[in-house]
Amino acid sequence: MSARTAKYSLLILLVSLLIIPVITKGSRAVAREYELFLTLGVDWDAAGTTAREKTFFEKVRQLLQKDPSLSLAVAGHTDTLGSEEENQAIGFYYASRIADQLVHTLKFPYDRIEITSQGESEPLVATGSFDTQDENRRVVIRLATPAAASVTGQPAARKQDKKILILEPAPGTVDRAYQRVRAIVEGGSRTALLTVNGISSLITVQDSRINTEVVLERGDNRIEVMAWDESGSFGRDSVDVTYVSPPPEIEIHQPEDGDLFDTTHSPVVQVSGQVTSQTPLAETFLFLNGAPTRIEVDEEGRFSQPVVLIRKTNRIKVEALDIYGKTDTSEDITVSTFNMAPKDIVVYLTWDQPGVDLDLHIWGPEGDHTYHAALDPIEGGEAIPQGALDLDDKNGFGPEVFSMAGETKGIYTIEARYHHSQEGISSRAQVTVVLYPTEPARRMIRIFGPEELDPKGAREWIVTRIDLPEGIFAVQ
Repeated sequence: MSARTAKYSLLILLVSLLIIPVITKGSRAVAREYELFLTLGVDWDAAGTTAREKTFFEKVRQLLQKDPSLSLAVAGHTDTLGSEEENQAIGFYYASRIADQLVHTLKFPYDRIEITSQGESEPLVATGSFDTQDENRRVVIRLATPAAASVTGQPAARKQDKKILILEPAPGTVDRAYQRVRAIVEGGSRTALLTVNGISSLITVQDSRINTEVVLERGDNRIEVMAWDESGSFGRDSVDVTYVSPPPEIEIHQPEDGDLFDTTHSPVVQVSGQVTSQTPLAETFLFLNGAPTRIEVDEEGRFSQPVVLIRKTNRIKVEALDIYGKTDTSEDITVSTFNMAPKDIVVYLTWDQPGVDLDLHIWGPEGDHTYHAALDPIEGGEAIPQGALDLDDKNGFGPEVFSMAGETKGIYTIEARYHHSQEGISSRAQVTVVLYPTEPARRMIRIFGPEELDPKGAREWIVTRIDLPEGIFAVQ
């Protein structure tokens, strides 16, 4: 059906206008009639009517007003690709689309328009590929009387008299892109044309019923079903459906609200949960005590993110944003700690690109150095004695977290470095420094950045130097 679908969207600019005096003979005296016809492309838009087309329609309108026996025969023609039955259906679709515009845009009376399909029976190009048969895909509008129709060989046109009723979906607003389409088709039709937002497909009618599925676009959608029988009688029904995607839904599975953690050995806690969204996510953030960290969500909507608890009482929540700007925030989870050693400084490093590894480096006043190869004094002798790199994220958005209790007096230097990414892309880093987080009277929070780090350029960023215990930021 790919060639069929392409038919409906390919613009064919074929416009011809011909006025031919015709002498018709019958049982009565010879009379002079004017036969007018116009050939249009199947994607013709009435809003862009040309001067020649306007001349045609003005002449037709005048003649229809003068002679009640005249009508407009709108006939669809297709290429020779595909089956004859399929092309007969597509011809009806072409003709009905143009007829709709004649009625609703150009205001021609509905009861003066007759829709027919010639299918592939009258090709202008005998055969060939899809591209070489552009001229075959056309709609011919003809001013005709019964006498003129017999002279030109046009079959008798038929009115819409087959009843079609779309049962599902109902018109209105839905919150799911996936929708089932059910319709009743009276008569002996074996096939029908289902059109969603101008894209059509041929479907089977079984026991006068249609039962299929479609995927809607965000916003307004038109679903149309058209069917016909061997006599040419056809019917059509349509519904307008607006798809409004719901916001994401978020649930934190672990930890649970009210959990209590012993942080004697480690302040790290894993936060896991589920984001349910019918549309792709743009970004997801975890908030720990109001501080945001971007986190990764897998294809199934699952997330698992370590956090470092630095307070006796900690609030955790997750917020997700989809690509259309709709957001949802989970309920707040409150967890508590005991046996927590007081902290003098906590440093967070986060960044904005997945698959990038940035590293946090902390230098002490005596030249000690804590980083990924010396996480703490046990892991590496060069590490700051009272500090530890509690989290070392290697392939996410961070955070990398350094904490220290019982500092040595002096200046501490904080630095962020670009370590690695497979794509070699740059990333913006942000560093949050919290001094004395467990002492409200002395607590101080400073945020630095964002600062872009690039593997081909600036790979290192000296964030700040802090003079402890005074808490003076010496260099910014």
